[in-house]
Amino acid sequence: MNRGLALGFAAAFLWGTHSVIVQFLTEDIGAIQIATMRLYIAAATLLIVLKVLGQAISIPTRNKYFWLATGATFINFILFHLGLERTNAASAMVLENTAPFFVLLFLFLFFRAPVTWTEAGATLIAVSGVSLIVYPDLVQGGIRLSGDVMEIGAGVSWAFFLIASSRAMQASQSTGERLNFLFGIFTVTALLLTPVAMFDASVPSHDDLLPLAILGVLATALAYYFWYEAAAVLSTMTATLLFALSVVFTFINAAIFLNEPILPLQAVGAAMIVSGIFLTTLTGNE
Repeated sequence: MNRGLALGFAAAFLWGTHSVIVQFLTEDIGAIQIATMRLYIAAATLLIVLKVLGQAISIPTRNKYFWLATGATFINFILFHLGLERTNAASAMVLENTAPFFVLLFLFLFFRAPVTWTEAGATLIAVSGVSLIVYPDLVQGGIRLSGDVMEIGAGVSWAFFLIASSRAMQASQSTGERLNFLFGIFTVTALLLTPVAMFDASVPSHDDLLPLAILGVLATALAYYFWYEAAAVLSTMTATLLFALSVVFTFINAAIFLNEPILPLQAVGAAMIVSGIFLTTLTGNE
């Protein structure tokens, strides 16, 4: 359990950097190009790790959770990266952090898991927090609001990824099996995104290469692997809730590296979302 929590915290820290890096890269490269390149880099990284560990390459194409997670990743990467062209990094990460509550909803609807009053109250707090985050963009309208809507859509698709991945990891038996599962998701999603990315003729500059490498290796391959190892020993909701910690690191990184102002209203909204998420840990439900 302690190892799982530690790995979950590490994953959240690394995830907290990816929206900042993506927004930096969107100044030179198209959103779908960034999504595709980071997935190829992440897949190549995991392939090297599998080879070093002497593991056979075996993508679990007969696993229903593999295809659910892959489809969710495909949709999530499109919405998340396109949304970041329209809204700021901190808002994008906070809005994507609505995913744990969609997980709660989907677990209730599709897996018949009971929902307690504590979880219902936590959801209400989180939805209120999301409203505060979106409010400044709602007043202005235009492109920022469309970006916020995309990021909420990214949160919905991310919820499907979290559920499918957590269920698959709880049934996994080895690190090699988990690495292959993740390698398959990255590879298949990258191949699906490639035809779309080819419509963008932009080319990365030399200054983009290091951020792309960090995005692919650390914020994608390593972050997802850490979370997969955590999901193998934690419940679905606990593993999902750890993702919310990334919003704290996102706000800090956005302020430091992108000089983005943190509006008091948005900071309160972010705090409400995180508070709502941790309220759900007071229950013992999956």
